[in-house]
Amino acid sequence: DRIKRILEKTPDDRLLWSPAPTARTPLAQVVHIANSIHHIHTAMMGTRYATPTMEEADAEFLALERGITNREDALALLDDNSEAFIDWLDQLSAERLSDMVPLPFGMGEAPLDFMLMMPAWHTNDHAAQMDYLETCYGDRSWN
Repeated sequence: DRIKRILEKTPDDRLLWSPAPTARTPLAQVVHIANSIHHIHTAMMGTRYATPTMEEADAEFLALERGITNREDALALLDDNSEAFIDWLDQLSAERLSDMVPLPFGMGEAPLDFMLMMPAWHTNDHAAQMDYLETCYGDRSWN
């Protein structure tokens, strides 16, 4: 909901704006968050992210982000991927919490009970970046 509120108050002329060529736009942030929820969820179900390096993954993420150019499609992707993850959580058994989750980029594995919060942590980090982008274009409102 925080991401949705931030994007809702982002003016149309700022959706595709960033303060630097290498910085994500507000819209790209939402698409990145949505795709990351999907990738983290997929890992929790046992499938390691296939791209071997962070650099290659970053290029893939940026290409996916450029593919969505409007608020509605970005929010739909966020809703779809979030709902799929929440539905999966609702059916998750306590016995699975000790399962090991394959991490990307040769980072090994982590217990599922630790990984459960990863989508929320990742999303919260990007929400803070979106809040910062607002200040770059002059929005100092905290609501």
